[in-house]
Amino acid sequence: MTVPMPDGVQLPSVTNLRDMGGIATASGQRVAPGRLWRSSHFAELTPSDAPAVEALGLRCVIDLRGAVEREKAPSRLARPRLREVHLPIEPRAMGALRDLRAAGVVNEQALIAVMAEVYRRFVRQHAGIFATFLRLLGDDATPLPLVFHCTAGKDRTGWAAALVLLALGVPREAVVADFMRSNGRWRMQGEATDWALLASVRADYLGFAFEEIERGWGSVDAYLAEALGQDDKARQRLRARFLVDG
Repeated sequence: MTVPMPDGVQLPSVTNLRDMGGIATASGQRVAPGRLWRSSHFAELTPSDAPAVEALGLRCVIDLRGAVEREKAPSRLARPRLREVHLPIEPRAMGALRDLRAAGVVNEQALIAVMAEVYRRFVRQHAGIFATFLRLLGDDATPLPLVFHCTAGKDRTGWAAALVLLALGVPREAVVADFMRSNGRWRMQGEATDWALLASVRADYLGFAFEEIERGWGSVDAYLAEALGQDDKARQRLRARFLVDG
């Protein structure tokens, strides 16, 4: 599996690495290219691919993986001048899949129900983690360019990316489009149908999170302000750091 880079380089060892630059806000501004990256993990980064990653000039990495994930698959990113921040969100889907297999009830609807619960947890149980994540992005002391990632770069990273884009004023349909770009970029171990289903994302997953927000806060803007600390001033800081005129 390879991932197109902006300069045409292909990175077989870091799937789902991509620049968030170019995504347009409702006001016509765009996310500045080269400042904010999202990715899968860097534990399999090869010496042949490392120069392409080094060329990105990354200065900060935010790792959303759990402690065991990090221990089993330590990052191979070059450490000099790289600030590392660990904001752990322990994975839930894999354990849930094992439980479904043991019970003999693995099917598409059961897996969708698992992911619905994962995304609802993002909204409520992990609000503190995502609040810290957004605060770091808006802090001038956090060096750029920055990359944030989990293991696959699609769920924890996907929700983090959605929150950033929403805080920047990107329309929801564009947020969903960016989220869906993870499909086909990462493959789980094994070829079983249930693995393949968990390796993909669905627009429904964001829908579950938005429904949870609307039940608890009434709107995304209220959630950003009340649960994540993204009031007008905080969102202005984010926009100053990551947006450029169209």
